[in-house]
Amino acid sequence: MRWRLDQLEALVWISRLGSFRAAAKRLNVSQPAVSGRIRELERQTGAKLIDRSQLRPRITRRGAEIIRYAEQIIRIGEHLTAHLKSKEALVGTIRMGVADSFAVTHLAPLLERFAKLHPAASVELDVGFSANLERKLRAAELDIAFLHAPVPGPDLAIEPLLEYELAWFASPRLNLSKAILRPADLADIPVLSNPEPSHLYGTIMDWFGTAGLAAHRINTCSSLSIITKLAIDGFGVALLPVALVEAELRNHALRRLRTKPELPPSRFTVAYRKHSEIGDLAIVVQLARELVQAREAT
Repeated sequence: MRWRLDQLEALVWISRLGSFRAAAKRLNVSQPAVSGRIRELERQTGAKLIDRSQLRPRITRRGAEIIRYAEQIIRIGEHLTAHLKSKEALVGTIRMGVADSFAVTHLAPLLERFAKLHPAASVELDVGFSANLERKLRAAELDIAFLHAPVPGPDLAIEPLLEYELAWFASPRLNLSKAILRPADLADIPVLSNPEPSHLYGTIMDWFGTAGLAAHRINTCSSLSIITKLAIDGFGVALLPVALVEAELRNHALRRLRTKPELPPSRFTVAYRKHSEIGDLAIVVQLARELVQAREAT
């Protein structure tokens, strides 16, 4: 038994659109051609696939069984067609690591654009701290990662991507001074942070360390979104990327504190394995770079 793709397409579109006429229009063929494909398919299967006894064609149980397989075959064909149309298309599952701050600010548009350009590829996400992502990347457990500057290695390509401005934020209800605040002024106030070995935690320790101090109480959480919410609710001060809390600043849910010494920017890179079965991952890097540039231009 040798079925043809056009036969399966006819059956699927009749099921989806509810008529031979609509299916013929969708497939850009005549209605008799669609009817002929179905008759031939029924002859090959030896079973009735469509009940034509009523005004609206009804898919039989055997027809529904074939449609389940036909939809998978059609989907695979569509993916293959998309891949062959573009020599740059990626195929397979990309294991992508993303640090939390990049995930909150850039991940959604990146995945949306990626899905349109590479329909034959899927993404397996791992959102975590840069140190953990770098370890997985070196162990070949990830293909690509958006993270704070990793250590160069022979198997990795590393490219700078963007810088996040960091600042201290607090809820207006804490009534902190609007004057310049130094480490000694914040040392007794609860600090909200990602836990070790996160980049934010290290930056906080270094900032207090410039004055020979340490924050007396650091409350840690793995989610920047939760940290932001806790800061809004007045549970402490938080060191966050400014781009992450633009809306909260506009609606005065958070206030940016004036502090010294100055905070270094959070430098983000993208690192990927040079040799991947999926394809040239530099394509993803270029896509991310275009999205970052478009965001900065707005």
